[in-house]
Amino acid sequence: MASGSVGVRRRPGSFGDLVLGSWPRTLAAAVLIALLVVVGVWAYASGSLANLRYASFPGHPYPPAGYYQNPFNAKDRGDLINARDAGRVKADLLRDGGIELQAVASGDASLLTQSTTGNALVQLRSLIAQNNANGVVEKEEVKLDSVVVGTLADPNDPTVRWCVEEKGTGTITTVSKATGQAVATQSLRFDNKFWMVSAADRYLITDVLVGTQQVPAA
Repeated sequence: MASGSVGVRRRPGSFGDLVLGSWPRTLAAAVLIALLVVVGVWAYASGSLANLRYASFPGHPYPPAGYYQNPFNAKDRGDLINARDAGRVKADLLRDGGIELQAVASGDASLLTQSTTGNALVQLRSLIAQNNANGVVEKEEVKLDSVVVGTLADPNDPTVRWCVEEKGTGTITTVSKATGQAVATQSLRFDNKFWMVSAADRYLITDVLVGTQQVPAA
C-alpha cells in the first residue's frame, strides 16, 4: 500500500442493492408519518390537543404569570382572571364593607354614598331607616375566613361581572340609642356574594346575595 493511502474503500453496490436498501427506510418513514397523522386526528377529536394549551410545563406555565383560574367558572380552564385587577376589586370591597358597617352602626345612611349603589344601596337604606324608627343601631364584628374574587354575572344585571365571595363569621349586636345598652345579640356564619361596579376611580358594591346560618350560643 502506497504511502498516504487511507485504505481500501468499498465499491458502491449495484442498482438493485440501492433499491432494496432505500425501500425499507422509505416504508418505515411512511409508517411513522401515518402513525403521527392518526395520533393527531385522535388528539383533535378527543380534545386532547386543545387541552394541551392549558397544560403547565417548563417554558409554558399555566395559568400564565399574573392570572388565575376564575373561581366561579372552574369548568372553563380558559376563563382567567387578571390578578392585578382582582386585587383592586378586593381592596375596594373591603373598604366599602367597612363603610357599610360604620353606616349601620351609626344609623347614618349618608355614608353609603362612598361605598354602595344600586340594589345594595336600597336595601341598606331601608335597614337603617327601620333601625332608626325602632331607636336602635346594629354593631357587627366580622371575622373573614376567605375572600375570593372572580367574574360572575349579577342575576339582576348581567352586565355587572366582578364578584367577590366572603365567607366567615359575624356577631351582630343590636344596641338601644337611648341607653346604649345591648338589647339583642346573634352570631352568624355567612357566605355572601357581592357584585362590584366601577364608579369613577373605584368599585362600589351594587348587589348582594346573602347566605347566613345562625350559630347556636355556646
